[in-house]
Amino acid sequence: MSEESGTETPLSSLLPKYVTRVLARNEITNVEGVRKAYPYELLNLWGLGLLRFRQIETVLFPGQFYIPERSYRPIKRVKSSSLNGVLSPATVQALARGGLFTAEQLVEFEPKDLLKIEGFGPAKLREIEKIFYPSKR
Repeated sequence: MSEESGTETPLSSLLPKYVTRVLARNEITNVEGVRKAYPYELLNLWGLGLLRFRQIETVLFPGQFYIPERSYRPIKRVKSSSLNGVLSPATVQALARGGLFTAEQLVEFEPKDLLKIEGFGPAKLREIEKIFYPSKR
């Protein structure tokens, strides 16, 4: 089989149906399309995670093993809050919605009053109790 005839091979004869559906949804219907998209475009396709990427790689790129770089999202921080880094970002944001930006303001509140803050639930309260109210646990 020549290289050219291999590029027109339909993907359905090589890959599982769920992988070919994801590729077809992104207008990749033959081996040539996959080869053009490998590796960066394939990794950016909606619905194609690393598991499906590895299945494609095993069948169409034997011997190759692309390792994607990790991308780190910046941690959201609340401006003017001294609680950044001490508590999780979601907890700091919830406290900021309640007008609490410092540890001093936080310890003035009773734990039950913190639950009145919008978006503040038992999990966030446990996180705060663990750090700021260890004797009340």
